[in-house]
Amino acid sequence: MNFPRAAIPVVVLCAVGGAWVGARAQTPSKAQQAASPRPARECCGYPFPRWLDAEIADGDVHRVHYEDEHVMLLEVSNPPLLDVHMHGHPFISVFAHDSDIGARNPAAPAVPPGGSGPMDPKSPYNDMGSGEGPAPQGMKWPTCTTAAPQAPHRPFNSNLNPNHFFRIEFLRVEGEDFQRHWKEWYPSMTAPVKPVKDIVRGPALGPNFSEQWPYPIVYDSIQAAPNNYRLLYENEKMRFLEVTVRPGETTPMHGHPYPTVLTFNSISGDPALVTDKKLDPASPLNGQGAGHGAAPKVLNLKAPTCSTMAPQAPHALHNGGAAPLHYYRIEYKRIDGDGFAANWKKWYPWMLYMPYMR
Repeated sequence: MNFPRAAIPVVVLCAVGGAWVGARAQTPSKAQQAASPRPARECCGYPFPRWLDAEIADGDVHRVHYEDEHVMLLEVSNPPLLDVHMHGHPFISVFAHDSDIGARNPAAPAVPPGGSGPMDPKSPYNDMGSGEGPAPQGMKWPTCTTAAPQAPHRPFNSNLNPNHFFRIEFLRVEGEDFQRHWKEWYPSMTAPVKPVKDIVRGPALGPNFSEQWPYPIVYDSIQAAPNNYRLLYENEKMRFLEVTVRPGETTPMHGHPYPTVLTFNSISGDPALVTDKKLDPASPLNGQGAGHGAAPKVLNLKAPTCSTMAPQAPHALHNGGAAPLHYYRIEYKRIDGDGFAANWKKWYPWMLYMPYMR
């Protein structure tokens, strides 16, 4: 699904051209001007220059933890009262949240000292058309949000807590085109894999992992189904996994011990061709009450979409379709939630020093 630049009306581009007047206060440094080209072509006719991309214009706020030719994982950290630089996002995204920004900060100025808001108030890329995915039933977090490309903007956090979340940026809009191009885009999916034996249930597997996930850790997806779950990034708070279930493949029995945001850039085909066998059919952890976020409502986008999921009991997926199942998971080893206000300085001490990096 490609969006030629010519598809964007000339009147829009002319309006964007006037935006540079509002950006004069922030000009690119020599390092920003010398930045490498974008890792992929910007989505949907996005007209703003490379030096305004978030990871270059304000890399302190947007920390890149993982990047390949398909996807980029950013940790977004905007502490209270920080002077954030003007920046934008040229790709479609999914946000994963597990905390909120709290009440208004009494020290916040009435007018941000560096200004705030979009660079070009008339840009059509100010509207991300977001789809909102609620938390799993019975939980407050995590939540997810889908977003179209976002014009340069300068948010100011006037609240007591940091605005902290993870942002997955997809470097190509795949949607239904994935069904025709997956072998070209992901040639590794066609390579043969070594079969993995299913786990035999029994006391020899060891103790249960936790009260929230009462199964031995050997059922964890990256251990039990390594051909299907690839660990891309991990720290003490979360991990980022790529999921692939090839046509005709049945995964080993495996589970997911942590609350999760699932992010989808591809539409693999008829979901009725995917079957899901449960280890414990009566378990309350079989995906009930998941939250779902629709694709952005702008630019005729059908992707990305997102879902939220509580810890999930072991199950085995079978893909009866002609294209792989392919998506990404952000799994939270710790949900910050209501403890964020009291603990963010301990959990993220580097945020305290971000004002000195301006």
